[in-house]
Amino acid sequence: MEGIEESGGACAESYAMSQENHIDLRGLAVSERKERLFDQFDRLPPGETFTFVVDNEPRGLTSLVEERRKSEVVIARRRVSSAEWHVTVRRSPSAGEEATARTILARTQAFSELDPGSLELLAASASIHALRRGEIVADANSELSFIGVPFEGTFATTNDAANARYRVFYEITPYEIFGLISMFDGGMTPGRLIALSKTARYLRIPHASVFEVAKRDADLFRRLGVTVAQRMREMMHSLGNLATTPVIERIAKVLLPYAVPDPGLAPALAPLPNLTQAHIAAAAGTVKEVAARSIAELEAQGYLLRERGHIRFLDRQKLIELTREPA
Repeated sequence: MEGIEESGGACAESYAMSQENHIDLRGLAVSERKERLFDQFDRLPPGETFTFVVDNEPRGLTSLVEERRKSEVVIARRRVSSAEWHVTVRRSPSAGEEATARTILARTQAFSELDPGSLELLAASASIHALRRGEIVADANSELSFIGVPFEGTFATTNDAANARYRVFYEITPYEIFGLISMFDGGMTPGRLIALSKTARYLRIPHASVFEVAKRDADLFRRLGVTVAQRMREMMHSLGNLATTPVIERIAKVLLPYAVPDPGLAPALAPLPNLTQAHIAAAAGTVKEVAARSIAELEAQGYLLRERGHIRFLDRQKLIELTREPA
């Protein structure tokens, strides 16, 4: 999703394809990354996969793929280190089908590998729910008897701010999974789960149904465990930033996933244009007043552009340069 990001001026020669289904996009310019990725995807037979490697948070690039190829794609992002992400892309055999419990599960990486019978069993127990921004899926320290798979909009897990500063722990984007911690350990919810987008829809799957399907596919728990591990890795990375990174860089890190891989200032991904400064501050581990000053400074230096007080445009390359971590 990006310009010449961590390469120190490296050119296209740094691109390497170690094998047909594994491509390294690090060091490539913005246009070349997109061209390579879409070319690879469009040559992919239904049901087949490939993996690409990038050096920064890849949501901007994967969002382009999801937007342009709609229901054709199953994507799994995996952070390997602070400057290496592996993204697996699979061409879905159910392209073009409407959003039903079965098609939503088929586009969710952990469930997409289930056999048809197990997929149908899980889909039969699932239900679709819709929320508006700020509405609560589950409050902190409550019982949760299901896991959820967003398929429209974005959700977030926050703290219970009654006795503490409001804090956003992480966001959950379409075809990711929430509610796994409670499913695995039987405990209460570790945070408040809310809808972040203006409208948001998700698939609700009872824990009991997941356990039942896992009896038929023992590898399902491993795949779900990878999801939990990645979330914990992200949270550890976020906590490390709070202790060692200046506020303005933390704000830039919060904004980076919403920046698309186009040169210069480009329209930001949803739901950023509708997020408040208070939410951005909570995600960066600071207060609204401090975040407002940092956002104004970033705008003055050309990292972003606001309209009517909301961030509408981001320069991904400049944000990357600001948030670049030491080698």
